[in-house]
Amino acid sequence: MKNNPYKAEIYLVINIAIAMVMLLNSKLSTLYSVMIVMYGVYKIMATKNRDGAAHIFAAYVVGIEVLFRLNSGGFGYEYGKYAVVFLLSVGFLVEQRKKTLPFVFLLFILCLLPSIPSIDFPTFDLSRQYVSFNLSGPLSLAISAIYFYKRRINPAQLRRLLLAMLYPIAAMSIFVYFRSGSLEEATFTTESNFQTSGGFGPNQVSTIFGLGILIIAISYFLGIKLFRLKFVNIVLLLGFLIRGLATFSRGGMLSPIVAIVLCIVIMTLTDSNFKVRIGKVVYAFLIIGAISLIGFNYVNDASEGLLEMRFRGESMYNKEKSNLFSGRLEIFDADIEIFKDNVLTGVGPGMSAQVRSETQGIEAAAHIEYSRMLAEHGLFGILAMAIMIFFPVKYFFEQKSIDNKILLIMCLGFVFMTLGHAAMRTAAPGFVYGMAFLNIIRKPRA
Repeated sequence: MKNNPYKAEIYLVINIAIAMVMLLNSKLSTLYSVMIVMYGVYKIMATKNRDGAAHIFAAYVVGIEVLFRLNSGGFGYEYGKYAVVFLLSVGFLVEQRKKTLPFVFLLFILCLLPSIPSIDFPTFDLSRQYVSFNLSGPLSLAISAIYFYKRRINPAQLRRLLLAMLYPIAAMSIFVYFRSGSLEEATFTTESNFQTSGGFGPNQVSTIFGLGILIIAISYFLGIKLFRLKFVNIVLLLGFLIRGLATFSRGGMLSPIVAIVLCIVIMTLTDSNFKVRIGKVVYAFLIIGAISLIGFNYVNDASEGLLEMRFRGESMYNKEKSNLFSGRLEIFDADIEIFKDNVLTGVGPGMSAQVRSETQGIEAAAHIEYSRMLAEHGLFGILAMAIMIFFPVKYFFEQKSIDNKILLIMCLGFVFMTLGHAAMRTAAPGFVYGMAFLNIIRKPRA
């Protein structure tokens, strides 16, 4: 099948078939999650990561993580983040290439350690669980950045990376459809919808469908042809939009749109050579925009206008009360108060939820990574965020390649939006953050 021109389409169908098998037997997803890592390590070791097996398998894990959670499978809830860390670490250590190590991300990891002694739990085991659960996201971000930093990759290799993430996301859209049924049968309110999310967290499901949209947008902007059959992109894009919008979790759908708009605006303002690419970009933007309108109108009609109310921040239960931020501002304000009381090292990884509950009666996990970092890591959290935000800005202005700039803006636009509505609940933001530092190399035209 190596030279089969429809190989991508075949792999897509295979992944959909795997999702259907998982739908029938959830226990198989646990076995499959272990097999992915084991086979990934074998390929990495056998090839010394010459073909990028580490990031291909890690990308696949990123795409399939929420599908495993949907199916109550996977090797533990934090499987995705730790599998990404493990695969990329093995690949980085065994490969025989000249490496540029960004020590600033080692400092990023170190900034998160001083808060650990602040954890206040009666048992060591419970404290260990909180550390492993709440530091897995930042750790995956740092390891991804270290692995991808200035890694040379050609368009064909980048296509493999994007497809590795896209296959399981496409499979998840089919899984959610069969698990949830058609939208006409669903019950809607102006709150996020677990029924249309396959019975799992709408925020995470929407985030991954948003990642699928981002992948297709990146391929358009960089002129990378993912599938031989052109209509496959359109079908997938429409599917991701409809299923993502149906979750009524707005952040996941807004993140790729914001990333696309940011890319066009920033590149137009900062790079005079961008006009060479503007035709492709406008074409891609129009396609995505048109499909977005079709998807939005379909879901809005199916929900009898409630989707539009949801995006306006209106509540069907209380017309006077704004539902624009779904309680996130209250959590944000509470985190700031916690930071003021624990400025130096914060209250410790994962402790902000308990402190909010005890002091302000807010029973909710953090959705905003920025305020969580402040509350749980104090001044060291500020330093970690400064590294996370300003290092890629510096990197952007060092770049001369239009490809690199486009990839960086789109990846970071998606990541920083995701951190504002879904924190680091999934492996996606950390991995995509690392991808921003890839160095795309095209063969010079003859």
